[in-house]
This record gives sequence, C-alpha cells and structure tokens, in this order.
Amino acid sequence: MVMTHFGDYELLRPLGRGALGQTYLAEHRLLQKQYILKILPEELSSDIDFIARFEAHIAQLAHLNHPHIAKIYNALLLEKRYGIIIEAILDEDQQPSLNLSQFLQKFPDLPEETILCFAQQVSSALDYAHTQEKPLGHGTLKLSNILVRYTLKGPEAIVTDFGLSQIIGPLAVLSRIYHAMSSFYSLEIGCETNGKNYVAGPWDEACAKEVHRSFIEQFPFLAPEQKRKFNWTSQPKADVWAFGVLLYYLLMRKFPEGFFELPSQKISDLKWQWDALICSCLQIEPEMRLGPLQEKMSELVNISALSSCEAHLERLQAEKYIMGTKISFATACYAKPILNPQELTRPSFEPDPGAIFQAEMMVSPYKPKPQEEKAIQPILTDMVIIPSGAYLRGSNQGARDEHPRHLTHMHSFALDIHPVTNEQFVRFLEAMGGEKDGQNNDIIRLRESRIKRSGGKLSVESGYDKHPVVGITWYGAIAYAKWIGKRLPTEAEWEIASYGGKEDFFYPTGQDVDRTQANFFSSDTTAMFSYSPNEYGLYDMAGNVYEWCQDWYDYQYYDLSIQEPNHPQGPQQGVYRVLRGGCWKSLKEDLRCSHRHRNNPGTMNGTYGFRCAADVAINP
Repeated sequence: MVMTHFGDYELLRPLGRGALGQTYLAEHRLLQKQYILKILPEELSSDIDFIARFEAHIAQLAHLNHPHIAKIYNALLLEKRYGIIIEAILDEDQQPSLNLSQFLQKFPDLPEETILCFAQQVSSALDYAHTQEKPLGHGTLKLSNILVRYTLKGPEAIVTDFGLSQIIGPLAVLSRIYHAMSSFYSLEIGCETNGKNYVAGPWDEACAKEVHRSFIEQFPFLAPEQKRKFNWTSQPKADVWAFGVLLYYLLMRKFPEGFFELPSQKISDLKWQWDALICSCLQIEPEMRLGPLQEKMSELVNISALSSCEAHLERLQAEKYIMGTKISFATACYAKPILNPQELTRPSFEPDPGAIFQAEMMVSPYKPKPQEEKAIQPILTDMVIIPSGAYLRGSNQGARDEHPRHLTHMHSFALDIHPVTNEQFVRFLEAMGGEKDGQNNDIIRLRESRIKRSGGKLSVESGYDKHPVVGITWYGAIAYAKWIGKRLPTEAEWEIASYGGKEDFFYPTGQDVDRTQANFFSSDTTAMFSYSPNEYGLYDMAGNVYEWCQDWYDYQYYDLSIQEPNHPQGPQQGVYRVLRGGCWKSLKEDLRCSHRHRNNPGTMNGTYGFRCAADVAINP
C-alpha cells in the first residue's frame, strides 16, 4: 500500500531511498509549509539498542545550527515508524533543490571559483560539527547528501543526513544493504550480525535497485577504516577522507582510485593549488589526515606561502603525507623493499635404530677430507614499488569467480620485475641439496623443467638460463622466496600490479593482446625481456608462465572480498592455491588481468612458475 500521509504531513513525492530509510518532500497539513521527511526503517522500532541511540543522539543533531547544515525541526513516532522532520532546502522560486550529483549533471563544467565556494561551505559545516563539545561526524558524506540551493549570490551547498548513520547503527545499515543487494542480484544470502538480523521487506526490484545505487555511490567516499570493518563510523577523520574524495571528484569528474593523477597534472590552468589539500585528506592512517579543514582551505587560498605544488608534495612525501599519488619508481628512494633472508631448512632423516650394519674388516672405510662449505649466493631480481592507494580489481564481464569488480585499498609493496629464472632457481636447489623442503614437500619436478641432474650435479639446459623456471610447486615457490628474504605476492597484489595503474586495461598490455606483446599459444617458454613491460615496468605479467600466489583459492571469494577491502590476504583456508597470468600454452582469454586459475599446492606442471614480492619500508 502506497503511503500518502505520515501524521499531519502530506507526502508530496518521494525523493529517494537508501539504507537509512525513505525520504519524501512533505507538507504540514496546518502550517502549509514544506519539509523533508525521512521515514526510518520500520523493523528498527522494536530494537532497544536503536531506540536508545535515537533518543541519545537526536537532540544533539537537532541543536546543530549552521548555515550549511540542514536543520532538524522535529522527530516523531507514528505507526511503529520513526520520522525526522528536516529543513526543506528550496530555491528562490520555492522549488526543491537538486543534490550535488543532479547539479553536476545539469552543470557539468563548474568554474574553479564555484568549486572553491562549495569546498569552503562544506568544510565549514564539517569543522563546526567536528568541534562541538561532543564531536560529531557525518559518517556518510557523499554527492547525494549535499544539496545545492540557488541564491542571489550564487549556488550554495547544504549538507544533509548529519550523523544519521550513527543513529541507525552500522550493523543495521550493513544488514539492510546486504538484503537489498541480494534481492537485486537474486541471491539467497543471510546477514546475521551480533545476533540481530535486520531483514527489511519485502524488497521489490525498484527498492533494491535504489538501495544498491545508493551503496555504490557511497562506497568511494568511505574511508579505509570504514571499509576495513564495513562500519559506517561517524568519526571526524572519516569525514576528512570523504571531503578529499569530494574535492577530487569536483575537479576531475572521477574518483581517486588506484594510481590516480593529481588535478594539476590534468588541468593546466588551475588558480589554486588543490593537490596538497587532496593529498593531505587522502591518508590511509586517520591520524595523518589534516584538520581543521578551514585552516587548510585558508592556506590554499593564500598560496604565497607555497613556492610550488611540486615542492610542497615533496615535503608531504617526506612526511609520509601521500596516498596513491603518481610517483616515479626511479626516484622513489624513500621506499625500499624489506628483505629478510632465512636459513634453509633441509629434510632430515633419522637412521633406523633396528638396522644392522656390517663393516668389511679388510677394507678401511673411506673418510673424505673435511672441506669448508661455501655459502651459495642468490641472484636477486630487481623490484618496483607499487604505491599504496585505492584500486579496482575483479571484472563484471569475465568468469563468475571474478565478479564483482570492486574497490580495494592496498599498502605499498614491491614486486620482482620478472619471474624467477632457471639460473636463479638452480642456485637455490644447490643450497637445499635436493628437491624437498624442510617438511619433505616436493619443490620441483626436474623432468617438467629445464634443470637436470647428472652425476649428482645440477645444470640448466643450454639456452634456458634466462627462461622462467617451470615445474615448481607452491611449496617450492614459498621456500625459494624465504631463502632470499622475500615472499609470494597475494592475489590482490598480483592483480593490481598487472593493470599497471590503468583501470581501463583488460590485459596487462592494454585493451587487447597479441603474440607480439606476450608469449601465449606457443610451444615453449621465452627468455626474460623478450616482450615490453607493462606500465609499472613489470615483464611477462601476461603469458609465459602461470605464477603462484600466496592465497588460497575460493570460487566465491570476490563476492565476499568486499568485507576485506584493506590489503586483502585471501581466504583463511582452502584446497587449492591461486595462480595468475596465463602461460605459454594459454589461449588469449587466460591472459586477462582478472583471470583466476588454481591448483593443488603440490602440483608440478611445465607451465607453473612464480615471482617474488616484498613489503616496503618508508624512510622518514
């Protein structure tokens, strides 16, 4: 049944629906004044925790008095549903204002002065709330929560929905989103959190799509700490991150995802130096984000204190105030891979105490002269630094186990520029003294490789020194990486690195790949540096050999990985380990950046190799 009234309020028309409830333009029956009426989810009215939060926080929200925050006039409980009466933001002609998303669709080319005006107004509102006796964060700042009112002085930004996510509760918001998205995708899922299961229903297709759209819009604005626990925390530092995202979007008309360009790198005639402000907001660690925002805005306008954008960014980098900005690997001397070589653990075999040995009395036993054991030195591979930041991974067009495409925040990491070669791995085998690791797992199957043992000595077939080693088990890859002080890359690290910072790439080579760009659908491996590297300077990310990753494989992991948005490590357990990149036997389809392959960790195959990764230390 369609609602037409809520108490004394006539519902004129719906304005939108999200996880926080349904919003209407309403008119009071007696006063004949228009308001925004937000009707909160019905199922929350029976939740004691929600009622306590509502009664504790609604008064604080109602006392917010700022020209750029939508004022709350009243709260009421009717027909088992809570409603909040909010100031209607109307234009000079008494028409409801557009939200910022709608405003940008109508006026796509905003002057820089207007962007600065919006930035000052929103930052002023946030600072006001953040500096209350009891600091109050917004929690869900996004384009649709900023209304634009036309005045004689020009467009004016008004922030709405301040603190409502905290009142409703992160668990309830999360549960409602899960169930809306399950309706949208026709999935059967459950979302029970802390013993409560908020199932709002029935979710018709239109409602589910609206909540899904609202969630997709919100996701880029969530700070890393919000995504880490999928918690719509209302901490002021989370608002600072969202403010940085907002500024970047207003200037660039896209979100700062992955290896993003700074505004000054794209727009040549900027009047103000936005780069420093955005970089200061978009810090992974909350305590490193700037505040108060108005002080930084003043610094932005009075730019005489800054000699140049580049000089300021160098200072920010030195102070670790950087998040995913485009840096030169050749000059990124502040970042170094962390190498921690480990002592080899070889298999040990205890003699059978029941065995009987007889010595030939006429022949003296051979006693070799003790020789000083020489340490075998590894041949290390050069590495590149992949900067921290937000990156897209997965695909909506590929196989089902690649769905959905989603945002992931990554810490900085280092990756070998090419897979481990035969000449590198044979040194490891010599140091190990065999093809078993310390737990007696097989490292390599020599008959699947180009490494041969003859007369107790190991050698590489002629011409194959610089080819990637094959026939390697996952255990062998792990053991080698520990020997040289590195590790295997996670699946997320490998995939992010394969894109080369280009989110629109389908293959590591671009939108397409052919046999002049990668080794696939061929008869054998090729030597290193036979093909051009990707945009990060990494070779053979497409084809040549499948590469072992650290992670367990889970078919549905990408559906669930949204719960692990910060430097994901993969499932906790499994049967198979992940392999990425395609190989010399592969068809073109297997070379896609998002393509996932898997096998038993003890499998030895003439197409399986690996490369190593390392954590990154930042020098102060």
